[in-house]
Amino acid sequence: MVAAGDAATLLGAMLVYLASPNQPLMGNAKRRKLAGWIGALLLIAGLVLLLASMRPANAVFTAVTLAMLVWSVAPLAAAWWCRPREERP
Repeated sequence: MVAAGDAATLLGAMLVYLASPNQPLMGNAKRRKLAGWIGALLLIAGLVLLLASMRPANAVFTAVTLAMLVWSVAPLAAAWWCRPREERP
């Protein structure tokens, strides 16, 4: 149950990141909006799964920490992925 909550939280946080207009990976506005809604639902589902399997404070801490991890690493990975051709090794 914890692994499912972790996975849902990580995927939801990634989809919420992809919904941002400032990221370079997804250009279509309709896809970004859909990604935002699905990401929000997955974040809620992940928190519910975590709440079902651990104490409330631990569940909220785990969900927020996982989301923060994704939102810290994803912009760096996206910038590296979308770097200009001349900067590639």
